Amino acid sequence: MYNLSINQKKLIEFFILAFLFLSLNFIGKQNYILFNNIIEIMTVILGFTLIVVSINTIKTGENNYFHILAIIFGFGSIINLFYILLSGYYNIGIQLNIFDEYYECVMLIISFNYINKKIYWHKMLYLHIIIAIFIVLGIIGFNFIIISSMDKYFLTLFYQISKGLLAICFTVTLLGIMKCKVNVLNNNKYGLLMAVVFEILSCISFVIYGNVYGAGNILGNLFKLIACYYAFKATLKGIVIDTYTNLFQKFENKAYELENVNEKLYEANHKIQNIEKLNERFINLIPDGLLIVRDRKIESANKRFLDMLEIDNENELKNKLFIEILDKQYHGIFLNRINSPDKGVLERQQEYEFVWKNRKKWVETTSLIVNDEDGEYIISAIRNIEDRKKAEEAVQLLELKRKEENMKNDFFANISHELRTPINVIYSALQVENNYLEDDSAKKLILKYNKIIRQNCLRLMRLINNIIDITKIETSFFKPNCKIENIVSVVEDITMSIIEYAESKKIKLIFDTEVEEAYVSCDSDLIERIMLNLLSNAVKYGKENGGIEVYICKSSENSISISVKDDGIGIPDEMKVKIFDRFLKVDNSLSRRTEGSGIGLSLVKQLVEIHKGTITCNSKLNEGSEFEVIFPTVEYSINTPNTEEINQPKNAIKPTEIEFSDIYY
Repeated sequence: MYNLSINQKKLIEFFILAFLFLSLNFIGKQNYILFNNIIEIMTVILGFTLIVVSINTIKTGENNYFHILAIIFGFGSIINLFYILLSGYYNIGIQLNIFDEYYECVMLIISFNYINKKIYWHKMLYLHIIIAIFIVLGIIGFNFIIISSMDKYFLTLFYQISKGLLAICFTVTLLGIMKCKVNVLNNNKYGLLMAVVFEILSCISFVIYGNVYGAGNILGNLFKLIACYYAFKATLKGIVIDTYTNLFQKFENKAYELENVNEKLYEANHKIQNIEKLNERFINLIPDGLLIVRDRKIESANKRFLDMLEIDNENELKNKLFIEILDKQYHGIFLNRINSPDKGVLERQQEYEFVWKNRKKWVETTSLIVNDEDGEYIISAIRNIEDRKKAEEAVQLLELKRKEENMKNDFFANISHELRTPINVIYSALQVENNYLEDDSAKKLILKYNKIIRQNCLRLMRLINNIIDITKIETSFFKPNCKIENIVSVVEDITMSIIEYAESKKIKLIFDTEVEEAYVSCDSDLIERIMLNLLSNAVKYGKENGGIEVYICKSSENSISISVKDDGIGIPDEMKVKIFDRFLKVDNSLSRRTEGSGIGLSLVKQLVEIHKGTITCNSKLNEGSEFEVIFPTVEYSINTPNTEEINQPKNAIKPTEIEFSDIYY
């Protein structure tokens, strides 16, 4: 059926209509009432079908005019239905039939005004409902027209005149349809013309033939049915078939357009892929590494960056947090930069040390924040600065070597001075002694010069001991002899041993402690070296009639603090950070007030660190200095052996004399 040509379909349609025409004509001749009821029921069914289809397709339909026709024919069918129901009331039925045709004809003429105009369907429906109700109720309630004679077999003159007027009205409608050039009617004009033509023929048949059961009346009803068929066909085609045909056509057009768009998209995608390949090649040619970071995760990297960190596959790097390839010491710097409200900070150069599989690389990064539809991401340019860092390290090493050379030169100058001075003094003292050897009265002078010789020998011993000890420490040959000692009593004994030196300088020495016992694992000889060095400095640089305070207290639950405080000349601010450097002296001139090699405090710091302790200096120029030593304490057990008493030879040199050999009294 779907493959039939248009002519074949028309031929089939003609035969069906002819068969229906002949069949109904036969029925009409045999039983006019049955024939009339069949005709009216068929027209009602066609009209109801149209209005139902129209109501359900108003939103999807494109041709509003044919929806209006469907409503007109539908409400005409409603009026016709009352004609069927009231067929027992001949006068009322005839009136309904005539007014139904008047309603349809007038509405057809009016409908031309609604072509291509916006229609308010609810108002349109309400209007037709009111008209239909008015016609039905008016005719039923006010049966004021007498149409038939008493025998009811012949139509009245009024009926014939009404049909004649209807024929004229339908002729006007026919001319209106023929003259209408609107595209809306073009595809369905034939159907509408045929419907109106058969309506005219129907009216003429009813006018010419007066016998109700005659052939003319039967012919008029058949023409009316054919008119309804063509009206139904044209309207249904306008609201359903044409609409969906147009939709399908639009779909086909859209499909064609989409196909063209797809072809263009394919071409565009092909171009984009080529551009992406070119971009990738270009990015890989850039001498710097490039990283794309989104949500702090690495999204992409160029080949230069992969080569920089010796990464074989980019997938190893993807979705890793950027912070994971940073050395831990730079995590804080990165987070501060990324969280900074000033996004421009990322555009400033920043040095990082990248780590990948235990391989480290120094890099310099500059980043740019970019926003797209997926959010915010960062593009970082990564430059390998390994060579620059090596050059900087070489410069630093060279500078360090230069400083070491300067320190060595200073050291040898100091050592030369320190050695020359005692030797000169010893030599001079010996010469003076030789002059007085034969003079018995010169004993007092000889003793004086012997004292000078002894003190300078001690200075030489101190210098040599310090040099030996510091050399041993640096070469890891220094082994302390640690034992559990009561550090309070050790420090107190050492402090008390230098009273005569302090008094010789008119300095008041005070020892004070908050605790009586605090046990430390230490080498008491080294503790003595530490304390004597600090005390000798306090005496050496202290003010006349000044004071020195040695104070012991708990620093924490597991540590003890020992401080040596004086009110001497103090240390300049610029020298505080260097005070524990080797060979450094605050007064480095040859005309200085006090003697010393500059090794003492450096050695003290190393001896303190050997005991796992710390030493700090707090000083203010011309107000004095305070050195604080903190040692970790240990639990004392009664079974722990205490310090062994060492019996020194009678003529042994005391450590106090050696450490205070720089102080003349």
